[in-house]
This record gives sequence, C-alpha cells and structure tokens, in this order.
Amino acid sequence: MAAETADKPEAALPPGAAKGAIRDNLEVVCFAMVLILFFKAFVGQQFKIPSASMRNTLMIGDHLLANKFIFAQPQWGWEEALFPMRGVKRGDIIVFRYPLDRDQDYVKRCVALPGDTVEMRNKRLYVNGKQVTGPFEHQFGRSPEGPTPGPWPPQRYAGEAERPMGLWRHADPDVLGLQDRNQMQAMNSLIQESFKDSLGPVTVPPGHLFAMGDNRDNSMDSRYWGFLPLDHLRGRPFIVWWSFREGDTDNDNGRVPDGPTDVAADFIDAARHFLTRTRWERTGTIPE
Repeated sequence: MAAETADKPEAALPPGAAKGAIRDNLEVVCFAMVLILFFKAFVGQQFKIPSASMRNTLMIGDHLLANKFIFAQPQWGWEEALFPMRGVKRGDIIVFRYPLDRDQDYVKRCVALPGDTVEMRNKRLYVNGKQVTGPFEHQFGRSPEGPTPGPWPPQRYAGEAERPMGLWRHADPDVLGLQDRNQMQAMNSLIQESFKDSLGPVTVPPGHLFAMGDNRDNSMDSRYWGFLPLDHLRGRPFIVWWSFREGDTDNDNGRVPDGPTDVAADFIDAARHFLTRTRWERTGTIPE
C-alpha cells in the first residue's frame, strides 16, 4: 500500500499556478501597502508633536493616531449610521492643515464654532461672553519648569499680559483656499489691534473655527493667523500610541523630518534611547 502511494505521480498544477517565492512575497508586500495607504487616506494617520504649543495636554514627542473620518461629511444615511461621524465640537483637539502652508499639519484645540464671539482679556479666553478655562489651559508656557495647569479665574495670577501690538489680519483668500470673496471681506473687516493676550471681540464667520493651543503663552494659533476653514480639518487624535522625549528634557523641541536623512536620524535616535526616553506613563493614554 505504501509503495503504491509512493509511486503515484503528483497532480500537475494548472499553467501559471506555480508562481514562485519571489512573486508570492511581492503580492503580500503590495497587498500590505494597499491596506496601509487605504488606512492612512481614509481611516487614521500617525502624527508627532514637535513643539510645546499643546503642553501639557500633549507633550513634545507624543506620537498620535488620529481618526480621519470622524469630521467627514456623510453623503448617505448609511454612512452616518455605520461610522461614528459628527461635527466638530468646542473643546475637541483637532488636527488640521495650517492655513498659511497647507503642507504642514497643526494640532490645536477648537475653542469656538461658527457664529461664536471670541475675546481675549488679560490672558483669559471668553466665548460668547463666558470665560472658558479648565485643567487643559496652561500658562507661564515659556518658563524652564514648563507651563502651569488651570483653571485660571480672573483673580489668579497668570503672568503679565503683553501689550497689544500689530494688526490681526487674515491671509489672502487664495492662500486660505476661500472661494467666497464677500466672506473674506467680512473677515477682514474684523481687523483691529491685538496680540495673544488681548483680542476682540471677534465673531467666527460661517465655515470656520477658532483654534488655540493649550499652552497659551507659547502657541502660534488663531490669535496670530486668523480663523481656521472647516475644510482644513484632518481628524481628531484618539490615542497617544507612543511618547518619546526628543531631548534631555521635556522642553527640547522635536525635529520635523525634511527628507529621508532626517527620518533615518530620528529612527537611529529612537533606537538608541528607546528605553531611557520613552514616557511609559503616557504611552497608550487618550488625549482630552
């Protein structure tokens, strides 16, 4: 019986079935790349915090995964029922394209929606006449010890407010990608003397948001470059999947990679200092 089995010829494969190891591996790699590109384009994307504008809510060197479809506009009812899509809310941490350079991604907090009135008085934020503060709001952002968490009621000392200087202007509509020139004219009518500690009151126009960093003394945000168009939104961070201190202290800014050389340098630096600079207590946390 065993001899009969040994003498039995193998079944011939149909033409083209024997692809070989190289073709098999290439198909697996291509399929994986398609899945990664699909995930990055429509589901989620990785971002790294390079600066202190959101300290201590987000630290320099926090690596985030952002939900890219949460702020998408559903075209059919089944999309809204199947996927957790919704409009942006006050207090959401948002990832967006920087209006003055759409190749850059910024992370800030949405503090005001279309139609809201925004005012900065003596370093305090007021939306629709009510002060907005809490543990997320940090002041003294440029001190060596890092920023101090809120809340910051008017009677609490938050540092000296800087005198208003310059003009608060908006970029050219072509830079912002705005098609409605009348809307741009309305935005520019809000020009007034201002600075980070004194602004407004101004009203957020339709189709725009007002975004600010939690580290109020050290954030380049809507106080400087104006309103954020809604179509610049890219998503909402939902987890810090890894937190890595970029330098010897938490105050050292990270490097924004500019080409493969910087990417390789970051990889080598992370490999060398993975155990000593990883913030284990932050890895896996949900930013709020």
